[in-house]
Amino acid sequence: MIIDRFYKEGLADLKNTTNINLRIDNIIIGQSIYTMKGINRNFDDMNFCLLLLEDAYGFSYFQEKPDLKLVQQCVNKNISEIMSFPKIPTYFKVALVDAMCCLANKNNAVTYRYFIGNLRSKANQRANELIKDIPPKSKVLLIGAVTEIIEAAHNRDLCLSVTDLEYKKVNLKIDGTIIGDGINKTLEKLKHSDYAIVTGMTFSNNTADDIIKVCRENKTKLIFFMETGANFGNKLINYGAEKVLSEYFPFYDFCGNTKFVVFKK
Repeated sequence: MIIDRFYKEGLADLKNTTNINLRIDNIIIGQSIYTMKGINRNFDDMNFCLLLLEDAYGFSYFQEKPDLKLVQQCVNKNISEIMSFPKIPTYFKVALVDAMCCLANKNNAVTYRYFIGNLRSKANQRANELIKDIPPKSKVLLIGAVTEIIEAAHNRDLCLSVTDLEYKKVNLKIDGTIIGDGINKTLEKLKHSDYAIVTGMTFSNNTADDIIKVCRENKTKLIFFMETGANFGNKLINYGAEKVLSEYFPFYDFCGNTKFVVFKK
């Protein structure tokens, strides 16, 4: 798995770094119950894991039931030890690697930008940032349904398909587009797409590796929007991504201006 490679790379990056504390101070597990613009229904398929070190954090959205016993065992442990624990859930690996990369990135010179305004305004800003380099008429697959991205794609005259793993979203119609079954249709649709716009949550649900592989084999240009795993977003360029938008923190669950960086091939 790519996330396991990132873990090993993260350990190597931190090996010769001095004066850092790798002990986990706090882990916050929560559930996001949310709405979607234009849909008269609540959704409860997203949990989140926020892992805090003394001077860094890691974040992951996920769908499975959280393992609170594991969480209790990990607090006050060194992050370099935890991958050896039995049956570490993928979402926890993602948050762990995200925290390691957060530490490693502190010496990188990047220029942060900000989404500002209310929730819907920031969602529109993000959507336009994701699709602005895609030529009109391109065949685009959105993996992870987001109303504002769908609307922005239609406004740019893109030939859009959408899939999602949440069964409550399958067959919903958003701005004229029917949401497809993410489990059974995503990889086949990728083969016939010019571009794929993909949520970082694919890393915590174990689908990112297959998505990256199929995109590489079929020359589908890959664009990630990373709320989950924002701190390792820059690494994805070396794994074939055309563009990565890393958001620190996700504006759907954390208020205030949203800091982000765009990485490009």
